[in-house]
Amino acid sequence: PRFYFLSNDELLEILAETKNVQAVQPHMSKCFDGIKSLDFGEDPKSVDIFAMFSAEGERVPLGKNLKARGNVEQWLTAVEAAMVASLKK
Repeated sequence: PRFYFLSNDELLEILAETKNVQAVQPHMSKCFDGIKSLDFGEDPKSVDIFAMFSAEGERVPLGKNLKARGNVEQWLTAVEAAMVASLKK
């Protein structure tokens, strides 16, 4: 993730809201080039990540067992790895 594109306030907001995985959604385009948002499914409290959406609205599945748990920087790194793996297929 490219945290250096975030302001100090945005970074603090993401890190302070570790229990609320939806708090990272407004900042996805700054953290990753080409990702507008993540698909967490229908449940707003879900930690399962099913897919990513591009700015153009394209939905790309990210595989199975990808979860937003633990430190934000760790699960965003897992999202990055899943993104690369999905796009190589």
